[in-house]
Amino acid sequence: MLTPGLRSELQRIALLGALSLLAGYVNGYPLASLITGGSLYMLWTLVRIHRLNQWLEQGGRDYPPPASGVWGEISDHLYRLRQRNARHRQDHLSLVTRIRRITDALDEGILILDADRALEWWNPAAGRLLGLERRDEGEPIVNLVRTPAFVAFIREGRFTEPVELEAPHDPDRLLQFNANQFGANEIALVVQDITRLRRLEQMRKEFVANISHELRTPLTVLTGYLETLRGSAAEQPPAWRQAIAQMEEQTRRLTLLTEDLVTLSKLESTPLPTRTERVALHPLLAAIVDSARALAGESHEIGLECPPELCVEGVTRELHSAFANLVYNAVKHNPRGCAIWVRAGRDSGRIWVEVEDEGVGIDPRHLPRLTERFYRVENSRASSSGGTGLGLAIVKHSLLRNGGKLEIHSALGQGSTFRCTFEARPAQC
Repeated sequence: MLTPGLRSELQRIALLGALSLLAGYVNGYPLASLITGGSLYMLWTLVRIHRLNQWLEQGGRDYPPPASGVWGEISDHLYRLRQRNARHRQDHLSLVTRIRRITDALDEGILILDADRALEWWNPAAGRLLGLERRDEGEPIVNLVRTPAFVAFIREGRFTEPVELEAPHDPDRLLQFNANQFGANEIALVVQDITRLRRLEQMRKEFVANISHELRTPLTVLTGYLETLRGSAAEQPPAWRQAIAQMEEQTRRLTLLTEDLVTLSKLESTPLPTRTERVALHPLLAAIVDSARALAGESHEIGLECPPELCVEGVTRELHSAFANLVYNAVKHNPRGCAIWVRAGRDSGRIWVEVEDEGVGIDPRHLPRLTERFYRVENSRASSSGGTGLGLAIVKHSLLRNGGKLEIHSALGQGSTFRCTFEARPAQC
């Protein structure tokens, strides 16, 4: 369908052709008249093209030169297109300015690295934290932050876990780096000052460790006196005997809590083990299962499935603590008659140890918080379970220190499975 401008242009050409033929019949040169008329039309068209080109070269900010027909339509379209582009450009500039203001106000440092891991841009917070200057733009980031852990973090490109290290120009400041890839293999790097957070964590660890050790002495004294009183129970009134029994139970629970706090404090405060050993899983799990059977009596059926040649790399005492807590939890928190299975195996390049039960199960909404200190599911808060709320926290920290990971699968009424996974090593036990 013809546009009004194109229709007007065709009418103009037809009129010019008719007038040229009429003039040719009058002067006797129709062909020459047609050529002359066509030349004049082409010249007039070139003049309009030249004016339009000049307007474009000047940026097209003012209104386009006056024109009619198809060239008038083209000028109007170009003018509207330039106006729309100008609005989009202004909106984009406003958005960029707003984003810069937001990033300038952040306490976290943000850096953009190109595909070659060179520094493209950073916000003021990143400049303060890393001591960056304008001349550092374009420099490889590993030339500015030379800590081996950071260099490996950037070059390996595995950004699932953050890396923590001292600030390049301030050893008293601790920084945490998180990264993600985007675009054409570029990297967005986020830097946070976690000095205060780590100091608070250290203060908490020291407080827990100190209070746990301080509680041991009075608990030992209380336990001794209660044992003395129990030895003369026959000479005491019935009310006293009941009170002494309750005191013994609460002292026992407080002693267990103190021991768990001490264990967790040691796991958190001591450095990662530098020397590990090949730990044979079958004898380790067999000893735990034997202890659990003695604890459960005839109330639970506890089975063990573990290949005799299976082993993992780690610290025996810490692995025993992790596996034992899982098995004892299954015994304590499930009703009589519940079957419990302790299994171990190897698949997909990993070694796993799992404790599975057919008990009451756990609501999935609780699973993300089960390894928090003192967190308990509602139906396990009764003191009869004998738990301290620290068992799974001990499991989590023990596994992390030995290169393991805890996975929990459970549903109400369908039992629970606690699986510990480790990277498989080629060597044998």
